[in-house]
Amino acid sequence: MAWLARTRRFARPAFAAFLLWHLSCQALRAHSDAARALPGLELGRWLVLSLLGLVWLPFGVFALGELARLVKTSRSERSSVQAATARALAFAEQLALLILMPFTILHVAETAWPLVSGSVAESDVRPELIVLLSSTVNGLPVRAIAYLCAVGAASYYAARQARAALGAAKPSVARGLVALGVLAYLLGCYAVIRCASGEIFP
Repeated sequence: MAWLARTRRFARPAFAAFLLWHLSCQALRAHSDAARALPGLELGRWLVLSLLGLVWLPFGVFALGELARLVKTSRSERSSVQAATARALAFAEQLALLILMPFTILHVAETAWPLVSGSVAESDVRPELIVLLSSTVNGLPVRAIAYLCAVGAASYYAARQARAALGAAKPSVARGLVALGVLAYLLGCYAVIRCASGEIFP
C-alpha cells in the first residue's frame, strides 16, 4: 500500500532523529542536576502528545509491519541472504526490534501516559523515574539493566533505520551514522547510570 510505504519512509528517519534528541536531552539533564531537575521542555504535556502522534504512532505502524514480516518470513528465505555479515546484521536488527517494542510500551505506560493523563505532574516525572531506576532486586538493579539493554537496542535499530532511509549512501555517510548510533548509546547509558545512582533529595 502507498500509505504504508510513505509511513515507512517517514518513520525510519523520524525515529532515529527522535532517539538522538531524546538521549541527548536526558544525558544533559542527568549531568546538570539528575533527579532534582525542574521540568524542562521535553516534559511538556503538549510536546509529549505531539511526539506520540507524530513520531511514535507512525513508528508503531512501521514496527508492527516489520514484526509481521518477520513472522511470515520462512527459514529458507532467511538463509538465502548471501553475506554472513548481512545475515548477522539483519538478525541483530530483528532482535533489537523485539527488545525495543515491549520496552517502548512499558516506558510510555510508566512515564508518558501518566504525564499526558494528568495523574503525574511534570515536576514528578523525573523523581518517579529515578525511584524506578534506582530500585533493586536482591541488590541487583534489574530495571536499570533493562533500560541499558533497551538503550543499546534502540541505538542500534535507529542507526540501521537511518542507513536504510538514506539508501545507497557513501561509506563515509554510513560510518557517520554508526558513529551517531554509538554516541546515542553512550549518552543513553550515561543518563541511565547517572540517574540510577543519583540522589532525589539533597
